Amino acid sequence: MRPRLLITACLAALLFSGCTTVPAAGPAAPVSAPAAPATIKGSEESSALFDNFTAFIAAVDGQPVAAGRAGWDTPLEVKPGRHVLTGAFKRGVFSATAQLELLAVAHANYQLKYTTDAQLFGKNSFCDFWIADLATGQPVTAVTKAAVVKGN
Repeated sequence: MRPRLLITACLAALLFSGCTTVPAAGPAAPVSAPAAPATIKGSEESSALFDNFTAFIAAVDGQPVAAGRAGWDTPLEVKPGRHVLTGAFKRGVFSATAQLELLAVAHANYQLKYTTDAQLFGKNSFCDFWIADLATGQPVTAVTKAAVVKGN
């Protein structure tokens, strides 16, 4: 009787074990595309008699921007997120630089703004920098004051 019980138990085990199948995977998880960049450009005020007043982005996160002053009007792409931008001002022999922290938002367009006393009969002592959202005209960074220096 025991061999019969053993055979029945084996057959039952085989019957209930069956084939195991791995459930088909559902649709693949979507691969998120990288967020669209923001852009930033500088600003310039023309001067009829002397050199123009130009503010431009000189570096992003410590990496120099190759376009420099000549590329002040060329939109520079910046990935969304927190960045430290070096804003620069130039007018003739006068210049200034400042670090600005920007939390860039995808698809946003920004502009480096400035105000200075670097004038023909000005004190040539300061340049205030800030970044504004071009869509609203509102500042998105604090104003950062920098000293104007006289160079060659």
